[in-house]
Amino acid sequence: MSHATEQEFVSCLQCVTLPKKAILIDPGIKNHNIYFVEKGIARAYNIVDGKEVTSWFSKEGDLLYSTNSFHGKVDGYENETVQMLEDATLYYMPISRLEELCATHVEIANWMRLIHQRAFVEIERRLIYRLYMSAEERYNDLMTNHAYLFQRVNLGYIASYLGMSHVTLCALRK
Repeated sequence: MSHATEQEFVSCLQCVTLPKKAILIDPGIKNHNIYFVEKGIARAYNIVDGKEVTSWFSKEGDLLYSTNSFHGKVDGYENETVQMLEDATLYYMPISRLEELCATHVEIANWMRLIHQRAFVEIERRLIYRLYMSAEERYNDLMTNHAYLFQRVNLGYIASYLGMSHVTLCALRK
C-alpha cells in the first residue's frame, strides 16, 4: 500500500480502550464500526440452548465487526455478541467510511479482499475439522495453530469453540 493511501486510511481511525469483560458488540444494538485489534483478545459467541457457544477469537492484528452490520442481515447472527477477554486497545472507523475508501483506493480494497480470503479459508478449515476430526484431533490442531489461546483464554471458552465439553478438554490436556 502506498504511503499516501496508508496515511489516508490511518487518518480515519479512532482509538478506544476497553476493559476485560467489556461487551464490544451487543446483539440488541446495531454496531456500524469495524475494529482493528492493537492489543488484547476478544471472542464472539451466541446463546444456543441457554449456553454461550464461542464461534471465534480475535487477537492483535485481527479485525472485529458485527456480521450483520458488515455483511447485511445474515440469518443466525442476530444474537452474536463480541466480548473482550483482556484489557484492549482498538482502532475503529465506520463501516461506511471503509466502504468509501475501498471504492476509491484499489490498494485498500485488495487488502480487505485478502483479509476476507484468509478468514474464509480459516472458516472452511474449521468446518472440515468439526465435521471430520475427533475431539483429540481438533484439540491438537488448535495447539499446533493457536497455542497462544491456552495462555490467554478461559478453558471453557476454548472447549466451546472446539465443540466439546470442558471435561473432555481437560482430559485431552493431560
